[in-house]
Amino acid sequence: MMFKYIKRGEELGASFVDIRYEKTASNEFTITDDRKYVTSGNDEGYSIRILYNRNWGFKVSDRIDNSTIEEAVNSAFGDERVNIVYLPSKHDTIKIGKEVNKSKEEMSEDLNKIAKQIANLHPSIRSYNLNYYDETIHKEYYSSEDREIILDENISSLNIYVIAREGDTIVDTAENLTTHMGYVVDVFDINEVLEKLSRRIENQLRGKTPKAGEYPVVLAPEVVGVFLHEAIGHLSEADVAISGILYELRGKKIGEDFLNISDVPSIDNPNSTIVYYDDEGVEGREVKIIEKGVLKEFMTNRYYSAYLGEPPTGNGRTQSYNDFPLPRMRNVYMKPGNNTLSELFEGIKEGYYLGSAIGGETSSDGTFQFAIQEGYRIENGEIKEPVRNIGFSGNTLTTLSMIDMISKDFGMSAGYCEKNGQEVNVSEGGPHVRIKSLKVGGYVR
Repeated sequence: MMFKYIKRGEELGASFVDIRYEKTASNEFTITDDRKYVTSGNDEGYSIRILYNRNWGFKVSDRIDNSTIEEAVNSAFGDERVNIVYLPSKHDTIKIGKEVNKSKEEMSEDLNKIAKQIANLHPSIRSYNLNYYDETIHKEYYSSEDREIILDENISSLNIYVIAREGDTIVDTAENLTTHMGYVVDVFDINEVLEKLSRRIENQLRGKTPKAGEYPVVLAPEVVGVFLHEAIGHLSEADVAISGILYELRGKKIGEDFLNISDVPSIDNPNSTIVYYDDEGVEGREVKIIEKGVLKEFMTNRYYSAYLGEPPTGNGRTQSYNDFPLPRMRNVYMKPGNNTLSELFEGIKEGYYLGSAIGGETSSDGTFQFAIQEGYRIENGEIKEPVRNIGFSGNTLTTLSMIDMISKDFGMSAGYCEKNGQEVNVSEGGPHVRIKSLKVGGYVR
């Protein structure tokens, strides 16, 4: 049926037409220390995108007929001179993830129980926010290349944020869990998550603020992931990369031979984001951002693949049918190295082990700063007492060049990322990493 509307666009002079249909159903529970919210929602609609006289036309509608195609064509104007990558014919049907087979009553009972456990984690807790979200997504993609991709996807997430206070000392901690593998409460060990939150609160209340300076640092997989996402991933999304610090460095060595960073459609981990096809009907492939220390590739949508003259990567993603596809991360991670974890700590007379991040930011010039919610002092190769209000900062390229050991282990974490008003599911991770010298100091959020 959709192809007849695509044909109508071509009859009107469009050189390219694609149509996306999306239908979603969602549930959301929010429990705080003083309120509870439960919402459910359904949404569906179409987006029509056309190239006419090398300008984009775009139309969003709750229906599709010849008139919506004509409106999309009529919306194309200007002097963009757009080129895109064209693809061969393809028809495919994909199912991603497992359904959440729980009633709202069962979910409410589970979440109320978790909320009570959170409230009793530590006597210093003053407030908390527990948010659960699940979504069932049906997508259809059609293009004038005779591409037809049908996709059904399930995702669920649990986010916990806690604030604690003792006297004048205020601390906070957060944990985010997201999975395609079914009901998030069943997929992960919630008791283990709560123990982690309790430990962080206690450590931050008892810990001392570190003395500012440059130190050798060991980053845990979660912190490696956040660093990669913010300081490497965004700078490697093609729309950012072409005007950023990395553009002129493609093909050049920026790290040791053992440094390998990629973005992939999926990874064998319950935290994995899964994007077998992006929202432009492009099949996903591995993007080797850094291979053997050499900066190689950027993440692209169809437009930026043509702009760079490179094969498409499958990173053209949208939050919903209302949005235009942008280059976005999927699973960005550092590949494991050859060192044992104990080797990373050997030889560090004075330094820090950074176990979990709670926030941070990176500028387009590669400067960054991150806040840590779980960190420890290292003395003579051993992990010592916890520290609080610790952060680290630096420059992306300098920091990559300072990585001197990468462990054999591996971990991933997942969540959501916002860019230009669009929020999508992303995952990040890697092994433990040692950085020879990194600026560490107090960080007040």
